[in-house]
Amino acid sequence: MLNLERNLLQNMRDYAEKLEEKIDLINNYVEDYNVDIEDANEDPEKYLSNPLNSFRLIRHMHQDWVGWQVYMEDLVAPEAVQKVESLLPQLPQKEAFRKAARSVHSLTQFYGYEPADLVAKDERSSSLHLSPLDCYHLGLELYEEQDYLGAAKWLQVAAHNYTLSRHRDLFNPLGAPRWQVYRDLGRTLLKLNRQCAYDAYESALRLNSQNVHLMKEAGQMELFSLRDPMEPILDLQPKPTVLEKYCRGEVPRHQGRLTCELNDWVHSFLAYAPIKFEDLQQDPFIILYPGSIYEQEIRHVENAYERCPPNDRFELKLGISGCSISDGYSPVLKRINERILDMAGVEKTWDTFYIVEYAQLAPFEPFKLFRNSTKFPKLNLMNFEDVEAKVIIFLKDVTLGGAFTMPNGDILVQPKRGNVLITFENEEHSTTICPIIEGTGLVMIKFIMKTDE
Repeated sequence: MLNLERNLLQNMRDYAEKLEEKIDLINNYVEDYNVDIEDANEDPEKYLSNPLNSFRLIRHMHQDWVGWQVYMEDLVAPEAVQKVESLLPQLPQKEAFRKAARSVHSLTQFYGYEPADLVAKDERSSSLHLSPLDCYHLGLELYEEQDYLGAAKWLQVAAHNYTLSRHRDLFNPLGAPRWQVYRDLGRTLLKLNRQCAYDAYESALRLNSQNVHLMKEAGQMELFSLRDPMEPILDLQPKPTVLEKYCRGEVPRHQGRLTCELNDWVHSFLAYAPIKFEDLQQDPFIILYPGSIYEQEIRHVENAYERCPPNDRFELKLGISGCSISDGYSPVLKRINERILDMAGVEKTWDTFYIVEYAQLAPFEPFKLFRNSTKFPKLNLMNFEDVEAKVIIFLKDVTLGGAFTMPNGDILVQPKRGNVLITFENEEHSTTICPIIEGTGLVMIKFIMKTDE
């Protein structure tokens, strides 16, 4: 889709260059003839008495303007227009737009973003920006789905912020004149039996006072409301779930502290190389090791993931895929596994790493997907009841959304490249990954199995 957009933009640049060439030619003509007219204005009678001047003016008016009319009517860069026409069938269709609109609306509700705040963001520097035109079409889509409460929010923001965008002059030729935005807002508010529908129609009429159809629609709306007044449908009071609160960062401050201790749980030589860690929770035991996987090691893992053979690839769910890699794949992975043993204080791990890439717009529980999957017969034979702990190695930063949370344990961890999270969790403290707003997440997972006592 991005390649198609680049192709269309390049075609538009080519078209603009042709327009500039035509504009330059016209401006040069205007400049040359302006010089002649300025000379004539100094003494028109003297100028026209010169038969050469008179001939040039008459010839120019008799012949050149006809040619200019033809030139002005000529299509500019018809090949660019034809190219756009040929690419139109490849553009996203209605269903793709409907799905994208619903995803954005759901995501803003999940994270508690107000449409007005998104429009107020700087459109050049913020990843959380929508233009008034975006809001308008999102509102229209929700209107078609009869979600009038959602549609009203987006259309109000589109109407009230229409003039703020630096691209506002484009909205009209792109099919969204300002009066039309107010009219559609009025239609939506009418569905909600709200008195302010009148104000929206009045704004539309002020902007397009000669539109007969608009005047008729506004009159019918007023007549209908007088005949059958109904109670207005008000916005629902938002009541975020516990998970939504945590994903928004509304987490009670835990007692975790950044410590540096002599970790000699497994090997005594660790007394000479203490590992820095953050103790997030004691019961169940959850611990975070900041910066414990080095950049060179991460690049090695990323390279292994890119080279993953087809037989080792898997898909847990649409948008969540990965690769199974054995501990013995390379000395680097062996070294990482040994470090995990030291961090977790155990003697043995499951013999496979699972690299998982995800870009979900809805929360999901990764380990539940593993447990329910049929992709890992050997792991499933062991039964997930035998899993003592899970190790999550973060291979990418995720700055907007995508946090790992355990609402029942007051835990929220934002993915940061090189950090390692170890959870000795139970079912009551299952890990949930919050929806990602920007980018993709990439983690490497290792399971630690219970040992016979």
